[in-house]
Amino acid sequence: MKNCIVPEAFLLFSRHTDIRRISLETNNNNVAIPLTGVKEASALDFDVTDNRIYWTDITLKTISRAFMNGSALEHVVEFGLDYPEGMAVDWLGKNLYWADTGTNRIEVSKLDGQHRQVLVWKDLDSPRALALDPAEGYMYWTEWGGKPKIDRAAMDGTGRLTLVSDVGRANGLTIDYAERRLYWTDLDTTLIESSNMLGEEREVIADDLPHPFGLTQYQDYIYWTDWSQRSIERANKTSGQNRTVIQGHLDYVMDILVFHSSRQGGWNACAATNGHCSHLCLAVPISGFVCGCPAHFLLNGDNKTCSGEIRRFHTKYFSQE
Repeated sequence: MKNCIVPEAFLLFSRHTDIRRISLETNNNNVAIPLTGVKEASALDFDVTDNRIYWTDITLKTISRAFMNGSALEHVVEFGLDYPEGMAVDWLGKNLYWADTGTNRIEVSKLDGQHRQVLVWKDLDSPRALALDPAEGYMYWTEWGGKPKIDRAAMDGTGRLTLVSDVGRANGLTIDYAERRLYWTDLDTTLIESSNMLGEEREVIADDLPHPFGLTQYQDYIYWTDWSQRSIERANKTSGQNRTVIQGHLDYVMDILVFHSSRQGGWNACAATNGHCSHLCLAVPISGFVCGCPAHFLLNGDNKTCSGEIRRFHTKYFSQE
């Protein structure tokens, strides 16, 4: 039996060439995680049980991971990426999801990059921010194309639905798992907004911001980055009041999140035994999960195992041209 000590919460943020952390208790010990070779870190997430961080690099066109102390740095996805600006860890199924603005695809793999599969590729127009709700089986993403919007689908890519269509370029999409609310920044209206999980009951949380970009939520607060103010700020998540600058003099903070176990709770059928799936266990609503296969593999009749027959209609999505 292990004694679990719940660690303190801290902010993690990516800033092109480095990834840094700030204690939420003291707000002042801004420390770089010792990583080498980071060129342009963009999306950021973590797996709290493994004490690892994951990030995309849009110059290197890679997705990488390392332990919180900077050790064991490895690229888990390093081909077939163009502009991977959205990424999220499925902490229950131990999967990695990412949205690529350049290829217009949402893909999934195991956390180590194995068993990669394209989930959404039709009618995607510059997918950007990505958020997962694995206990409920849904993923949420924003699109920045000709008609910006916020969409939802099951975590196997099925049952796609547009939740918010009258929105600008929404970023920093964040789920308040306790209160069941979505939060986002809007780069065109410079608002921070919130809605219920169906995109309804919309509320403006903050409306006088110069250039909000990244956003996260923890307990009673939202935390966001502002490119004009060069700051990380926080405010009450429902009223937008009690606004505080956590850190200033920060250029181009791309993504921000709170590293804490309470941000990765819940349970689903993938969490225990990978749903007895041979490759991918993908959370979905109602039935709980489906087994998924890597590109060029087919799901067998047992709905659990995969065999290596070519799935022809997917072949072009993994060509190396």
